[in-house]
Amino acid sequence: MAKILIINKNTSQKMPTKKELPSLSGISKRGSIKISMVSAGFLMTFFIIFTSAFYLFQVNDLAVKGYDIRDLENKISELEKENKQMQVHEMELRSMYVIEKSVQSFNLVSPVNVTYLDISNTVAIR
Repeated sequence: MAKILIINKNTSQKMPTKKELPSLSGISKRGSIKISMVSAGFLMTFFIIFTSAFYLFQVNDLAVKGYDIRDLENKISELEKENKQMQVHEMELRSMYVIEKSVQSFNLVSPVNVTYLDISNTVAIR
């Protein structure tokens, strides 16, 4: 940026006006930016392409996450069904009928005379 310095020795002379100053034809004003129509079109096209690509990426990402969520929900429902089946199987194995049947298959003897030991006195061991 060019600067012009005018020094007047005689203070009685008046300061030159803008019209009297030499022409500064290659110097642009500070802060002004000139953009051609081609550049503006290029920037607008770039902006539209960028936002469109970003939008497509987001939509695609959302669709993939939707499929993943659906798969996980299906796995959850399958595991819940399997859990219920295992609980039913556990209850069947704990039933008295299965226990009596396993006693016979292992050739265990049923107790005939059961006597219980009654300890009413507490004894401390040293």
